Amino acid sequence: MMTTIDYLEQNQARHLDQLKALMRIPSLSGDSRNKPDIRDAANWVRERFQEIGMENATVLETNGHPVIYADWLHADGQPTLLFYAHYDVQPVDPVDLWRTPPFEPDVRDGRLYGRGASDDKLGVIAVLAALDALIAAEGGLPVNVKICIEGEEEIGSPSLGTCLREEKERFSCDLVVSADGGQWSLDRPNLVLGLRGATSLEIHVTGPNGDLHSGMHGGAVLNPLEAIARILASLRHPDGTIAVRGFYDDVDPVDPQAESDFAHAPFDEPAYMERLGVPALHGEPGFSTEQRRTSRPTLEINGLWGGYQGEGVKTVIPSQAYAKVTCRLVASQNPDHIFRLIDEHVRRETPVGVRAAVRFGGVWAEAYSMSLDHPAIRIARTVLHDLYGVDPYACRVGGSIPVLPVFKEVLGADTLVCGWGIPDTNIHAPNEYIHLESFERGRIGYVKLLHAFTNAALTVKS
Repeated sequence: MMTTIDYLEQNQARHLDQLKALMRIPSLSGDSRNKPDIRDAANWVRERFQEIGMENATVLETNGHPVIYADWLHADGQPTLLFYAHYDVQPVDPVDLWRTPPFEPDVRDGRLYGRGASDDKLGVIAVLAALDALIAAEGGLPVNVKICIEGEEEIGSPSLGTCLREEKERFSCDLVVSADGGQWSLDRPNLVLGLRGATSLEIHVTGPNGDLHSGMHGGAVLNPLEAIARILASLRHPDGTIAVRGFYDDVDPVDPQAESDFAHAPFDEPAYMERLGVPALHGEPGFSTEQRRTSRPTLEINGLWGGYQGEGVKTVIPSQAYAKVTCRLVASQNPDHIFRLIDEHVRRETPVGVRAAVRFGGVWAEAYSMSLDHPAIRIARTVLHDLYGVDPYACRVGGSIPVLPVFKEVLGADTLVCGWGIPDTNIHAPNEYIHLESFERGRIGYVKLLHAFTNAALTVKS
């Protein structure tokens, strides 16, 4: 009789081909030109889950990009797990930094390169492969399973909350398992106990009513690029602290007991600097690098542009200048409140001679945390130890998964973050990749996790 692991081994190439096929679809959620590709990706994912025997496979329409739902609900008396992942990806710019085209998957040196390889098409296919193996080899699943795969995570999941509220009964569950996540390294797992929230904005600065000849008008009007540089410089003090009035007011002091839960996770600062290629680290004084990048709030300039960008010289004073800014937020910081504080700061700091406007940038998320003694964490700890041969580290992640607080609010369900990529895989950057070893471990890991939740008592309803 074929075992589930036998099935995974025999279908390894097919599952990898499925990952490559999904990666070839340029499902960029933030670019309206890719709406047909988003639709193709949604339909492709639905069809794959239907093929393996998942039931009620449906593309749910939203005000934005589609959500894929499917279920298998024949494990009487067993808990219901909702697997979450996303099929959309980040932009690929700058394209000239990619060694191979971003939507042409390329295997080399034990790695699979291409946009979405790690974030998060690995997660989609690892879940698909595990369910495929269990249904084919065992005739069904050990617990009840539902699927929620969206196409807007990379732009803040603006439509998924409404979808969950309208379809609350359909998505009801005892626990969410997020396949959008990762592990500490190839040989060490982790358990994610917290993620930061986020807010994003754009600053638009306008000066004259059109571009001006810099020889004829230079010295007579304020250059919008200079003005926006002043505004951006005013957002942070030279020592690394954020200068926006009230920004830190709702930040809770560091809890020494909570910090002790994370103290055993090592952080090699020189190796971190070498990997990033920076000569020194910089940030809020009084906190470690690990605290600053995972559990303290941030404000970062993500983009700055205006004026002539082409080759050669064009001597103009541009009429407009723009910047994109995001903040990562910690518990008790409200994204709307932080947005308003920055808006007020920009108004105060706008120099005479230009006009400035602050606009919402599309990303909004509250911070999320999970207790170390949650039943799902204890189960996952055992599974990860079995899979890696060592105990997982407990850690916080500096990034955000916007929908996790929404799952808690709407469904009353906590989220176990259990993905398989590792930190060095260039997510959101050129030459994104996964280690093929991570793909194999992910397929097996979800099989083990599903078995481990059999008869589990999950106290997750609020």
